Amino acid sequence: MVQPNLTSRFWSVVEDCLVDFHHLERKLAAEKVTTLWTKLPGAPEPNGQQPSLDDIIYHAEPWYIACNLAGHELRISDNESGYREILRKNQLA
Repeated sequence: MVQPNLTSRFWSVVEDCLVDFHHLERKLAAEKVTTLWTKLPGAPEPNGQQPSLDDIIYHAEPWYIACNLAGHELRISDNESGYREILRKNQLA
């Protein structure tokens, strides 16, 4: 399981990417992020074990999660320095 402080940082990076690179208003970006993470798997598997998919999203690059939420794919290489700054700001770099 991913530590709660890391998950909040992860989602903060996604939100910042939506604002900085996809030009969404902060409130809309926060709503999109909240809607997604509340839909993540959390129900027990039929055998009673917790699903293994609930942490799998945290292995993805927050950049790509933001692109999916925005519905617009941007090249990370074109925005590398700004993205790295967001990662540093949220203590994920």
